[in-house]
Amino acid sequence: MRKFALIAILCSFCAAPAMAADAVTAEVSKLQALKLETVKTADENTKLTEADMKAQDEVFEALEGAVQAAVKKTTPELDAEILRVTVEMLKKDPTQFAGELVLPLYEKNKKSFLESLKKLSPSDAKLVEDAVKAAARQKRYGNG
Repeated sequence: MRKFALIAILCSFCAAPAMAADAVTAEVSKLQALKLETVKTADENTKLTEADMKAQDEVFEALEGAVQAAVKKTTPELDAEILRVTVEMLKKDPTQFAGELVLPLYEKNKKSFLESLKKLSPSDAKLVEDAVKAAARQKRYGNG
């Protein structure tokens, strides 16, 4: 019985990295499959329909899942996809919720996160950096 338990424990350690890699690959695929062009841009003059809000929610859920996976184990490809979706949603959603969703990545390793922003255009990098820093400030001091 002890041998079986020991073998099961060893197998679980060997399988964990493979499962993590599969999770990262799955999250990259989910983000790449998103149809961001169908998400309507919201502003103060635009009233979103239920379908529009559902489309936004689906993108935010996929982004949140990808960020959670990236906090555990990430790849440059996953980071790039997260930033791509974040930029698009920050442009489409005035609430800046995408900045709040990527906050765990920023908090995990600020230097690495800010370094990855250099791969974006200066305006997109500033958009993401401002949204994430605002989310961090709200988390630390509250909204007000």
